[in-house]
Amino acid sequence: MNTMLASLEQYLALRRSLGFKLQSQESRLRNFVEYARARGQHHITAKLTVEWAEHQCGPRTWSSRLSTVRSFARHIALTDPKTEIPPSGIFAPQRRPRPFIYSDEQVAHLLNAMPLLHPGSFRGVTYHYFFGLLASTGMRFSEARAFYGKTPTWTLER
Repeated sequence: MNTMLASLEQYLALRRSLGFKLQSQESRLRNFVEYARARGQHHITAKLTVEWAEHQCGPRTWSSRLSTVRSFARHIALTDPKTEIPPSGIFAPQRRPRPFIYSDEQVAHLLNAMPLLHPGSFRGVTYHYFFGLLASTGMRFSEARAFYGKTPTWTLER
């Protein structure tokens, strides 16, 4: 096992022991280590990191990819003096689009239209109640879907 891959395993184990899940970061870092290995690199350099950040991705992800490797490089730099920690600010930070907030009137129009989407089916009514749940509670779609798909733990007594 090469030293960068061994360092990655150590880094992931340490961060997970602190409670981090690192699902997307692990994938990115494994991709980076493979990228470095394919180029015969045994140490993290700023140049290598920037090349990798721009490789196979669009500009919207470059900053976050670089940030992921920067954290890993800080860890490795403690034991490997040849490691360069890539500087921040090379790429513009990732910006999320501003969310669209529906007015109460727009929500009411949407909810009233949903049962008409699939006449004679429960699908439109299901959408009506599902999106009503989102609108009234402020839940995110994924939270409501996870909640909606679960069987209730309570039962009705007869």
